[in-house]
Amino acid sequence: MSAPVETLGFERLPRPELSAAGRHGAALARFEVSRGRTILRDSYSRVPLQIVRPLYPEGGDPAHLTLINPTGGSVGGDRLEVELVLGEGSRVLWTTQGATRIYRTNGEPVVSRTAIRMEKDSVLEFIPDPIIPYAGSRYRQEVSLELEDNARLLYGETLFPGRVASGEAFGYNSLTLRFEARLNGALLLRDAIEISPRRADPRSLGLFEPYPYMGTFYVLGGSAGALDRAAENTEALLAGAGAVGVAGGASRLEGPGVMIRWLAESPVRLRWAFDEIWNIARLAVLGRKAPRLRKF
Repeated sequence: MSAPVETLGFERLPRPELSAAGRHGAALARFEVSRGRTILRDSYSRVPLQIVRPLYPEGGDPAHLTLINPTGGSVGGDRLEVELVLGEGSRVLWTTQGATRIYRTNGEPVVSRTAIRMEKDSVLEFIPDPIIPYAGSRYRQEVSLELEDNARLLYGETLFPGRVASGEAFGYNSLTLRFEARLNGALLLRDAIEISPRRADPRSLGLFEPYPYMGTFYVLGGSAGALDRAAENTEALLAGAGAVGVAGGASRLEGPGVMIRWLAESPVRLRWAFDEIWNIARLAVLGRKAPRLRKF
């Protein structure tokens, strides 16, 4: 589906040179409510990013949107630009078709920038697959979020140390993850992670130690009671007997939000914690269980 460029803000993206075809990916989408259902009103995508038509596996809302990279991964110099707009009252679950793979990088890093705008009463669940940085890679990811009154976000991100089976744990050159959220224009949260294995061993005391896999989950917006329940139940989960091979905690923000971060000894334990935390957050904030997106 094509969209008027002024509707989605595509005019703000730099025009790529012909030699950059396939290296500057763009994906833009606007959702709104029509006849009681969330629909994809406008969209645009350019390889190496592609938007798949939304599905409704839960019967009605949310609309499930999948973003794919048909090239399988990214190399140095690739730029990935994503913009998502949720109109008033719309509900979207946004995921990816597979892991974000960052191949060996010569020169410029892979840069991914995502801008999300949520109008009042909208709900977004942003559930991408893991980031896997290969040996010698450089990756920079920036996610910016603007929320209006009573908009609610559930956003989970997971990070692998690399291709562990190939002996590449923490073999990448650098990785930066930045997330900023604003509520009605005021700063709500700013979070940043920078890892440079060549400068400091991530397995050192006070860093990853024996837990090389990392997960982060943000719960923003919603009532104080719902956010308190999400934080308390997550803390109980991570301190419980079932959290073997997992270490982490939850923090209530000064504004309406919860930030959760954990480390895990294996991808299996990382995913276990992710699924449990997402379910806790969804029950607390949205009043329904988290769906199973795929089989592992």
